Amino acid sequence: TDGLVEVRGQDIGAGLAALCASAAHPAASMDDACDTIIRALNPSGGRKDDVALLMARLNGIPGEDVAEWQLALDPREVARSRRLVRGKLLDWNLPDAVEAAELMVSELVTNAVKHGRSHHIVLRLVRTGALLCEVSDDEPAPATLLDATSHDESGRGLIVVSGLAREWGTSTTAHGKTVWFEQALAKIPGPRSHTW
Repeated sequence: TDGLVEVRGQDIGAGLAALCASAAHPAASMDDACDTIIRALNPSGGRKDDVALLMARLNGIPGEDVAEWQLALDPREVARSRRLVRGKLLDWNLPDAVEAAELMVSELVTNAVKHGRSHHIVLRLVRTGALLCEVSDDEPAPATLLDATSHDESGRGLIVVSGLAREWGTSTTAHGKTVWFEQALAKIPGPRSHTW
């Protein structure tokens, strides 16, 4: 909470920087880490504001559950993105997810090709309890749903994504934006086994 990083008469950025510095050194246990951070940010114990600190230790996502490709700002990359997604999902033994994922990726990559400026597009898939797909480009304006009519030739891509995805969103990055969707998976398979 802000009580941990905000001090009267001091810029909150200084408190956030101190929080980052004190959290940068891993502790043996989560309790020790919390104690270290609170001591570092409240050395005299004199803060009068309530403080709440929530910590989580992530084990990370195995490398074999992440795929990332760079695409050019070229309309032909839309078809390539579908092939890449299909191949990776079949490799991950997720055939039931292919059709919807291909369609949503196609819409996001089409938008990125249309609105990107000068750099490449990044397509990223992450397999966890669901399928996460991210498409990043260098256009900083966030993606928005449009009210496309039956006479409009474009503007339906995010409507398709919002209808098929469990969740979707857009976020601004240092170099543009990322549009993402999360797709529910019917099953989460283990590693593929081979019989010889």
